Amino acid sequence: MTPDLETLITALYVRIDDQRGGRRWMGRPPVLTDPELVCVAVAQAMLGFTSEAHWLRYARKHLTGLFPYLPQQSGYNKRLRAALGLVKRVIRVLATSSDFRLDDCWIVDVAPATHCLIGHARGTTPQRF
Repeated sequence: MTPDLETLITALYVRIDDQRGGRRWMGRPPVLTDPELVCVAVAQAMLGFTSEAHWLRYARKHLTGLFPYLPQQSGYNKRLRAALGLVKRVIRVLATSSDFRLDDCWIVDVAPATHCLIGHARGTTPQRF
């Protein structure tokens, strides 16, 4: 793992943990906290892993310094689904705390619509562009 990604994940964890506040657990606390779980998911997205099985195998091999414990695939999936509210809050906090939304110019990647039908009303022939 690159030092930049490690720094990003650490900073994200601190930000999430500060925003979340102290949560009290009934019973034994989880080995992997919700902020850590969200950071694992962010790392998965940033490194481009679409398969949870491949991601967890990679993470167990390369990210043990940051995450000494990772659940099995079913536990990871269940915990991540349960933490959806936290994921949404984190996205909202990060979006509002960055200044990119205030820029005058946004770069958008749009694929050209080559098979778009225009003018398809009754009695007309569709025009292809």
